[in-house]
Amino acid sequence: MDFEITFFYAGHYWDNQPIPEHSHWGTELVYTARGECVTRFRDDTFLTTRAGMVCITPPELMHQQKNLTADCETYYAVMQVNGRRFRTDLRTIDVSDDPLIGRWFQDLLELWNNHAHEAANALLAALWLRLEACEMGQKNLLNCHPGLRRALDLLENHYMEPLDVSTLAQAAGLSRSHLAALFRQRFQTGINTYLTSIRMMHARRLLLNPYYHVAEIGVLCGYPDSNYFTRNFHRFHGVTPLEYRRNPSISSRLPEGKGGGMEPVDLHREADQNPGGGE
Repeated sequence: MDFEITFFYAGHYWDNQPIPEHSHWGTELVYTARGECVTRFRDDTFLTTRAGMVCITPPELMHQQKNLTADCETYYAVMQVNGRRFRTDLRTIDVSDDPLIGRWFQDLLELWNNHAHEAANALLAALWLRLEACEMGQKNLLNCHPGLRRALDLLENHYMEPLDVSTLAQAAGLSRSHLAALFRQRFQTGINTYLTSIRMMHARRLLLNPYYHVAEIGVLCGYPDSNYFTRNFHRFHGVTPLEYRRNPSISSRLPEGKGGGMEPVDLHREADQNPGGGE
């Protein structure tokens, strides 16, 4: 075996209060079982996970988790990963289609509570292999231009940060015009509209959590100016953030021509329906 995993501890979190900033000596895996949460890291990187996603945090990286929905529930496990088989860099993996991973995180917690560390080591080895298979499967599934995939990864994981077409094009290794053409071909919309749709999707979810102020939601969605956030939200949905919070179904009843935003595409599902979309 070209790797060795040593289990440290596991836990379960379902409280709706922010977790204090902290770090771990080992690599941490966090599985979101329900709801949605965002984790801020010391370098001001933000990663959002929803139900069925795993966040991998490398050792000794300071971070703080905040729930985006009141029903958010997470399981976590911390371990030492030796060898070069598995990547322990910061990232998320969508495992929502896997029938075993969520159950295994619950089993790890039970093994921790019963001091069964050797069994936990074995289960973690299987878990890492499963995560690796999920990640490889997703990469093979997304039959699109590799530069477009790089740009989408940046949008999906860093939508709350300042992003422009030049930054995305540089990350994609493409010219601005080529990247824009790929977006139009794949999604029938422009890059800025797609970014706005991602931000607005997260804004809607955050507004359902009464513990967040509108200004704070704006910052978490990439709008440090609360007035600018409110204007953009109104332009996209036809209602203000506070109106949406009071009645989340109101934007779906707007007359034709109001609230003209698009919902971002789930690429993992979209690839099944459009296997020839890349160029």
